[in-house]
Amino acid sequence: MGWYNGANELLQEERSVRFGENVLVTSITFALFWANFGLSWYLSSRFVREFLSFTSAQKADWCSRVNSTIHAILVVIGVAYALADISWAHGFMPMSSIRAASFIFSIAIGYFLCDLIIIIIWPVPMKWVFIIHHIVAVVPYFINNFISCCAACQFGLLLFLLVELATLPLNARGFLDARNRQDSKNYMRSIYITYIVWGISRMVLPTFLIYALWAYAYPSDRNHDTCFFPNLVSAHIIALFCIGVFFFVHTPEMIQIKREYHRANGETDVSSEVAVNTDDADLEVSDVPSVPSSKACKSSSSRSLTLSLSRPQDSIADDSYDDIELGVMPRSVRTPALLEEEQ
Repeated sequence: MGWYNGANELLQEERSVRFGENVLVTSITFALFWANFGLSWYLSSRFVREFLSFTSAQKADWCSRVNSTIHAILVVIGVAYALADISWAHGFMPMSSIRAASFIFSIAIGYFLCDLIIIIIWPVPMKWVFIIHHIVAVVPYFINNFISCCAACQFGLLLFLLVELATLPLNARGFLDARNRQDSKNYMRSIYITYIVWGISRMVLPTFLIYALWAYAYPSDRNHDTCFFPNLVSAHIIALFCIGVFFFVHTPEMIQIKREYHRANGETDVSSEVAVNTDDADLEVSDVPSVPSSKACKSSSSRSLTLSLSRPQDSIADDSYDDIELGVMPRSVRTPALLEEEQ
């Protein structure tokens, strides 16, 4: 059952969408993102050394990441403002003008259309996956702003834009990848942050929104079928995509990173064993690898030093050692044959 406060008048957007205003905002946003794409290309060619060696597709990908970073920041701020500006009733129903939400949706539409054209002109790996993703993502907002408004879905449409939070660390990683900085600490930080932010904004949040969609938005007399069912289908597709990527792409990557980390530590900690055999006459040190670890050197040296100092001093003749290194057999106990071989 739908819920409303009993007033005869619905919100203006529920009677008719703000078509002209939404077209204007979308068009301006589209033009600005195209201009920023070109500006990013120009500035990157002047100030980013690696950019000159990129292919055209890589340059386009780099500049589109600049666009998506700006878009992510704008929509996150815009969603926060719209949520605070709109009065919400039981079941996340808007009770005041949703103009702020429509404005943010228009910005998102302009960006997605711009990025869609960039992907078509400069194809990327798995191009069709991104094309389908962009179309599925933009259709509910396009219908809501230009055809029919779903008042009961405004809360979900707004919060779904917060999946763009994961774009920020993801793009940071992409920029470092493009500049071959995979060995830097910031690169590893971007992987960990992406995993955490993706888990929250693209797994937990969509799961909650799917629940809210069925619990509060369906059925509702404040939704038109024209807008509601595309919302319903798109929400499930995007949620499944985000959750699937988390479990089948990012999680295996994190597991692999952990395994490599433990394997590397295990190899680093392996040190050569130094066998020490003591008797009344001499010290016998086993062969040591040519490049021992610092830990092994420190351990074996300390052990040799301790054993040498503990030996009785009166057993050492005046001509005791050829040099000052510990562990060398005293001349007094060597056989004539050994001395002749050394000479």
